[in-house]
Amino acid sequence: MLLRKISITTIAAILCVPFIGQTAKGTTFTTQEINEVHSFQKEYGNLNKTRYSIQNIYAKKPHLKKKFNAGALNPKYIQTQVDYINYYRSLFGLPNVTATTTFNNNAQKTAAVMAAINANPFINQHGLPSEKRPSYISKGTWKLAKDTSETSNLNFNVSHQSAGDVITDLVTDHYNLTGSDTGHRAWLLSTRLTTTGIGAAYGKNGYRYSVQKVLNTNDMFRAANQPVVAYPSMRLFPVELATGNKTVWSLYLSDKTVNSKPEISIKDLDTGITTSATHVKNYSSSGYGNFKTIITYSPANTQLVAGHEYEINIKGVYKYTFKLFKQDGTNDTTNYTTAPVANQSATTLSNKTEVQSPLLKQNKILRAVIMPKAAILPNQSNNLLNTLAEDGWNQNFFIRQYALKNLIITE
Repeated sequence: MLLRKISITTIAAILCVPFIGQTAKGTTFTTQEINEVHSFQKEYGNLNKTRYSIQNIYAKKPHLKKKFNAGALNPKYIQTQVDYINYYRSLFGLPNVTATTTFNNNAQKTAAVMAAINANPFINQHGLPSEKRPSYISKGTWKLAKDTSETSNLNFNVSHQSAGDVITDLVTDHYNLTGSDTGHRAWLLSTRLTTTGIGAAYGKNGYRYSVQKVLNTNDMFRAANQPVVAYPSMRLFPVELATGNKTVWSLYLSDKTVNSKPEISIKDLDTGITTSATHVKNYSSSGYGNFKTIITYSPANTQLVAGHEYEINIKGVYKYTFKLFKQDGTNDTTNYTTAPVANQSATTLSNKTEVQSPLLKQNKILRAVIMPKAAILPNQSNNLLNTLAEDGWNQNFFIRQYALKNLIITE
């Protein structure tokens, strides 16, 4: 459902701020959506951005020759990767996953094996199909590395990436050696995934070999926690994750199989411009992420603008809308405007109380997030945070799973 539009000058009147005569219209955001945008920005801003190298990535440095030992990762590195995985999953309304000790150990041994043999980063290393076991690596460890690499997301790089950069590479999947299948993304955003494991080790060639365990036998037979995962996500999505020459978009269906390559249109609801997606492909037979349907496509020359709303029509399969926002709140100059209450003039809105005005209520919400003590209202037993919670809001989490209300899957 589209939201009613309101001009920047009207918003200026509400806020009593003198804007120089601009009348261009843009997407309006509900107060709840603005809250969610700021919540996502806050969560992203709080993620650890430490850059890692061979000097700070380990708690115990591996020994990659005789008396082979996989070593151990800095616990902060592991936790940061899990935090990023769960942040990205939250954009799609997916539940958190956890890293287990066993999977972490297996992933670390696998990464150390690849680092020890300086595995070729430009060919498929799932299952180590082109590599030979050196004598200083036991048959048992080699088999574990083959099995784990076969069931994991792998990432190889020579830059001093943060732990989160590795996960960003996997979710955008723009360095995928096998093309546009978005298999790494599908596993990260699996509707059946519950546990993972993290490993990383540096080879003498300077590459960081990263391993993220994703295919787990127990997860394969779980019921999906939601029927659809669309990229960009429904409702709200960071513009940073939608753009990029090699970033393709995707649609995953948990339990419904589509074998065709449908026509796909992308409409900017603010400008009215419609473009046709290109390079539409169907990878459903691959089973990535334990999804029954995997459709990928390029947004082609669609102009992507933070603050705009877009409609995706995957004809005969799925149709939805989303609004773009800037994930990096420190660089966000987007005007996330809110629509006035129906049948109310700007003058009437400006005279309403703080609790009644959506814009002033938003200011109080943001103030409560930054200064929780300031949210205590004088002479009242309940504070503002409790009051807002009754509207579906709390300090650290906003209700995000509205997707099912607008689900459109056609036969």
